[in-house]
Amino acid sequence: MSRALDQETAASLKRGNPLDAYRAIAHALTPPDDGLLELEILGKNHLLEEGQYVIRDGHAVGISKLGLVQAFMVARQKLREHLDGINPQTSDEVLEMTTLILLFDPEYLTAANSRKRVIQSEIATSGATRSSLEKEKRFLDSLLTSRLHRHTKSPTLWSHRRWLITTLASVNIPVDILGDMRDVIFVAGERHPRNYYAWCHARFLVGLRRHNPPEALAAVQGWCFQHHTDISGWSFLSFLLNAEGTPSRESGCSTFTEVLNLANSLRLSNESVWVFLRTLAASRLVDDEQYSQFLAVQAAVHETSTAADQAVLRAAVNWCETYRPRTHPAGS
Repeated sequence: MSRALDQETAASLKRGNPLDAYRAIAHALTPPDDGLLELEILGKNHLLEEGQYVIRDGHAVGISKLGLVQAFMVARQKLREHLDGINPQTSDEVLEMTTLILLFDPEYLTAANSRKRVIQSEIATSGATRSSLEKEKRFLDSLLTSRLHRHTKSPTLWSHRRWLITTLASVNIPVDILGDMRDVIFVAGERHPRNYYAWCHARFLVGLRRHNPPEALAAVQGWCFQHHTDISGWSFLSFLLNAEGTPSRESGCSTFTEVLNLANSLRLSNESVWVFLRTLAASRLVDDEQYSQFLAVQAAVHETSTAADQAVLRAAVNWCETYRPRTHPAGS
């Protein structure tokens, strides 16, 4: 959500009860035990009754923009007084106020760090339970996957998630890497195309395991096929093929063939696909026979492409001719 307020919204702040808005929205942001919240900030087209700040349908939660601004002002004041020692709050109250702050402003680093301190304090006093840590993860993942303006690409939120995953591992709570890929990374990648922070986090998740399940490679490839213009996804697929523990030659050849067939059948000429293909074609994973197929498909797609796309296709072949090793024994 943009922090900029139009004149009508700014004037409306003088009406209503900010504390009521704070309580209603904070209650609605409690993540369910069986999934993630799907959050949306409601604009002027959604008319709510006076004193109503939230509408809910299962896990979907719509929040009044005006109510959220009012709640944020209350939460920010509470946090300041807490940090200054004027009005200390309990751990639950700190989590409640920072939940509202991060929904309004995902780059509010003080709020994210305050949540870290609460969790660290609970761990130090043996008060942190698996349920409380997983609740934090569900809240964070709800922000990262909802249709919000800035949250899916927030470096502060992704950094906080990385810290949280590391903390979970430190107390021997397992993380479902494949589940996180499907439910968080893939969704965030759809919400914000070419999501640099999401795919960097995917690399972090892969690094947690020495051997990655074959299902991960298939899942990422499937995502790339559905979002073939997203170069960040293709870049991660290339990374995954070279990750430690992956049967690189077998997986690389199979993936190369499948992507090449996709490009041929759909006449794909976008740069994202062909940068991926040229990178594999220039590696030692692809033998001379497959490279010939690459050239044949490039020529076929080139015939039906626009001038701009033809330049992309020519550049892919030129790149391979420059960087591809000269000898590729079959089956080597």
